[in-house]
Amino acid sequence: MRNLMLTEAGKKKLEEELEYLKTVKRVEIKAALKAARAQGDLSENADYSAAKDDQSMTETRIMELEEIIKNAQIIESSDETDVFGINKTALVKFYDIDETEEVTLVSTVEADAKNMKISIESPLGEVLYKLKVGQKKTVTSPDGEYDVEVIKIL
Repeated sequence: MRNLMLTEAGKKKLEEELEYLKTVKRVEIKAALKAARAQGDLSENADYSAAKDDQSMTETRIMELEEIIKNAQIIESSDETDVFGINKTALVKFYDIDETEEVTLVSTVEADAKNMKISIESPLGEVLYKLKVGQKKTVTSPDGEYDVEVIKIL
């Protein structure tokens, strides 16, 4: 598994999810399994089957989170005022649609494209990350190529 680039906040978000799964979710699943077992025959017991599936997905997610957290590369935002860095918001001109949008660069776990919180590991994020104000660069994405420029750091 490759190292995921995370901000301190992104790492904390994953650690909180991991803690919830280990303490709350595991207890809920154990209780659901116990209740289902009390119903008798497990071969045709939908509750038991659902609880086992839930348990399997939860344990898989716990392992994923532990792996991500262990191998995460923590990135800090730059103090340079004219460089677009992590956790910064900037006005970005998209030349293909001739529009300017407010874009915030975040780690993958914090990404939310609808709110223009763009992962620094996405095609757009990779190009914008560490781009200086006034610099124009080409983004190569699955949808084709387009030019972007950082107009102003907000």
